[in-house]
Amino acid sequence: MLKKLQQHSSHQLLPTPDGITAFCHLIASWFQVDLVLALTVNEAGDRAQIITTSSATPFPPIELRCPWRDVLPAAAVDLTPLLQKKLPSIFLCYLDRIEQLVYLPCGEPAQWRQGLLLINPQANLLGRVTQQKEYIAALYRQLLADHYRNQQNFLFEVQFQDIFNTVPLGLVLIKGDGTTAMVNAYASDWLQLPPGNHPISLVAQHMKQARQRCDNREELERIFADLGTNANFSAKGECQLGEKTVLIDTHPVQGDGRLGRVWIFSDITDMRQREQALLALAWLDPLTGAYNRRFLLSRVEAYETQAASGQTSLAVMIFDIDYFKRINDTYGHDQGDVVLRTLAARAKQVLEACKDGILVRWGGEEFVLLFFALNEDHAKSVAEKLCAVVRSKPIELGDQQFLAATISLGGTLFRPGEQVISDSIPRADQALYKAKHGGRDRWVWI
Repeated sequence: MLKKLQQHSSHQLLPTPDGITAFCHLIASWFQVDLVLALTVNEAGDRAQIITTSSATPFPPIELRCPWRDVLPAAAVDLTPLLQKKLPSIFLCYLDRIEQLVYLPCGEPAQWRQGLLLINPQANLLGRVTQQKEYIAALYRQLLADHYRNQQNFLFEVQFQDIFNTVPLGLVLIKGDGTTAMVNAYASDWLQLPPGNHPISLVAQHMKQARQRCDNREELERIFADLGTNANFSAKGECQLGEKTVLIDTHPVQGDGRLGRVWIFSDITDMRQREQALLALAWLDPLTGAYNRRFLLSRVEAYETQAASGQTSLAVMIFDIDYFKRINDTYGHDQGDVVLRTLAARAKQVLEACKDGILVRWGGEEFVLLFFALNEDHAKSVAEKLCAVVRSKPIELGDQQFLAATISLGGTLFRPGEQVISDSIPRADQALYKAKHGGRDRWVWI
């Protein structure tokens, strides 16, 4: 009889008993066998692995050594002489006695390495086992195939759970029936929900709250507005949360909302910062921080289109630093760079109050300004303010040296039908020429 163990090894091949375990119990009951072991034999034919047993107590993962290669696919084989003294001592924890071991091969002739080991079968019932061998073997093979499928499914589930919970992305998987959603550890931080399965209504509520915490919440609400009415809805949006940027991606599984929905949350802060750094290298003047010509060429068409609408006036200005060559010759080029940086910073400060204002280093000590003005008088007031701001405070060059710098500025308004690069800037440059020849430290408007 089997001994009742309160506790033993918890290791099992599968997390719960499956059909082949139930089959072992059925064989043990039908043929009054103390213990039934479901086995597979290795290719070398010298050891057998226990898949499962009829024991109600978890069985440890042990191997049975025996010349299994010499066992023919007969109806039943008495292995008592070969196995009785080789069984591991753990069997004595399950059985009071071990008197007979009968192996019932259950594989096809070409796949003989699988079968049932019957421990202490009733002698008067062994003949019945032999008579029913073909039926038992056929059922065993089918159950063993099911067992391996279950094992593969179980292993896949374990592997999937490991990937799902360790991938450095926030993931939410919604079931096709729309009842529950699975949240991984990274997504739990974003949604402020514990990892695991949750009702879909709770997850949806936390998703909405997460979007509302974003600085650009209104934009995200527009992007995901159709989510509740379109089962096959797909969209991507970037959440701005201070300096942090999170990419939100949602799409139905394989394009079919009936199969479920996937949400992916990716922290792309570093990527966006690298992009901004690359853009700075491509579009910014490294000395002054003003934009370069390449940037202006990439944006000028948009400025022209908006100005051509007639709803606003595009002011175009160009200025240079008075007597800049003399400054370089007197104080050195390093101090000349200080003057360039300082005046560029003051110009950008003035532009902060202007709509869509940009400062472009046009070349040497020349800078171009573009911004949208209410009218010509407004544009002229900006020109006057810029000249005044530059002259208002001497530039500190270091070593207690100060320089009173001034600028000459020419300005104009963009006119319908013309182009900024080929028409407006040259006209502003003509005004600059007049300002310089008119005494410098002034602005001229054309």
